[in-house]
Amino acid sequence: MKILTLPGLDGTGALLAEFQAELGQKHEVSVLSYPADLTRYSDLTDWIAERLPEEEFVLIAESFSGPLAAMIAAGKPAHLKGVIFVATFAKSPRPAPAFLAHLLCVMPTRSRLLSKYAQPLLMGPWASKTFTALFCDTMEKVPPATLSKRLHEVLQVNVTKQLHEINVPMLYLQASNDWLVPKRMAKGFAQASCSIQNIKGPHFLLQANPKDASQVIEDFIAELSKSE
Repeated sequence: MKILTLPGLDGTGALLAEFQAELGQKHEVSVLSYPADLTRYSDLTDWIAERLPEEEFVLIAESFSGPLAAMIAAGKPAHLKGVIFVATFAKSPRPAPAFLAHLLCVMPTRSRLLSKYAQPLLMGPWASKTFTALFCDTMEKVPPATLSKRLHEVLQVNVTKQLHEINVPMLYLQASNDWLVPKRMAKGFAQASCSIQNIKGPHFLLQANPKDASQVIEDFIAELSKSE
């Protein structure tokens, strides 16, 4: 089964390399990289729609990209067999992004201060020097204005209606120690007949625990194959 993965706020896909390699042992996994000048959900949705596989596929979306997956899937694209939401939301999760959006406007993303405050929220005790270096390197490549504008989109988004319009199986991977997206965010997905699976890890679930996340995803895809 082909798997198309939508990255988080940075949009580069660089932070998903280890997860891609883990899941890629059994499936063809591709990760999109968003153009830095695309910040609105509506524009990104159109951009992604033009790049959907022309064969059976499963869509995976983490964090910022959750609403994008909901909007794409609600359009019932050909060949889509399932959607997996990871540590994400259907509507703005909490007031925090408003402060972060302002912070990104006034502080360069290469600042050590940004890394210091972001790591506890994103990785918690799973943080490592290697990942911190990768995170900082990735953030340096994304314009602060891009991150800020995308955070503003998060503040306004609400795709609850679209979730109920999706006609393929859905799975929500909830991180056990997500300090950024509240656990209550999973309720909206459950109400739309989306299965909820809790996995040990922080908000950056696919980065911190790629093995367990990949196993749950593989089981989900196996069930899809059985139902065909």
